[in-house]
Amino acid sequence: MQLSRIVRLAIPAPAASGTPQARDAWMMHFELEVTITGTPDATTGYILGIQEIDAAVRATTPAMLQEAMLRGAAPASILPALRRALGNSLGFEVARLAIRQHPLASTATDNAMPNHAVLTHRFDFAASHRLHCATLSDEANRRVFGKCNNPAGHGHNYRLETEVRVPMQDPAPLRGEEIERLTREHVVDRLDHKHLNTDVPCFSDVNPSVEAIAKVCFDWLQPAIRTAGGELVRVRVWETEKTSAIYPD
Repeated sequence: MQLSRIVRLAIPAPAASGTPQARDAWMMHFELEVTITGTPDATTGYILGIQEIDAAVRATTPAMLQEAMLRGAAPASILPALRRALGNSLGFEVARLAIRQHPLASTATDNAMPNHAVLTHRFDFAASHRLHCATLSDEANRRVFGKCNNPAGHGHNYRLETEVRVPMQDPAPLRGEEIERLTREHVVDRLDHKHLNTDVPCFSDVNPSVEAIAKVCFDWLQPAIRTAGGELVRVRVWETEKTSAIYPD
C-alpha cells in the first residue's frame, strides 16, 4: 500500500554571496508530496505516522533546496538526492516525490523512472466553438450535441495540462520556463480567444470536441518538446471542471 503526504514549506530565498540574510527576507514557498510504500501496522493501521513524514521533510529538505536555488539547479536535478535523504530519514522507500513551487507547475519522479522526472505545467485559454457534423442532419446534430450545436457557437475557459519527461541531470536539458514558452508559442497562442471552427484551420473539417482539442494540442507540441530535449508524455484538456480529455491515454 502507498501513503502520500503533502508538506508545505516556506524557505528564505538564498542570499547573494557575501550578503547577510535579512530577517524578513523574501520567502520561497514549496509543496513536497512524499509517497511511501509499506504495510499498515496491524494495531494502528498506519504505514507511518504523518507527523514523522512532516518532521523528516522539514529536517532534511530546506537546506538542500536553498543550496539548489543558490547554484541555479533545476528541480529535476535534485530529486534523486532528496529522495535518498528522505528515505534514509524515514526508513521507508520513497516511491514518489513531487515538488510544487506554485499550483500551476510541479516536478516529480517515482520508482518507474528512477533516472527521469516529469514536469507538469498548467495553462489557461479561452475559446469558442460549435459542435456540428456536416454529415449529420440538422435534427441529428441537435439531438447529439444539444445546446452545443447553437449556430452562433458558445465559449469555454479551457485548461491545458502538459506532462514532459526529462532526464534528471544538471544542467537540465529542458527547464520549466522553456516548456512554458514552447507551450504558449505552439498551442496557447494559436487557440486563445479564437473561434475554433472558423479561426483554426485544422478544425475546419474536424468537430472541435474536447477530445479533438487534446489530440491537436499534443500533435502541435510534441515535435517542439522533442527538439528541446524532452518527451511529451501526454496532455490533458479541461472543457469544464467536470469534463476533460487526455491524449494519449
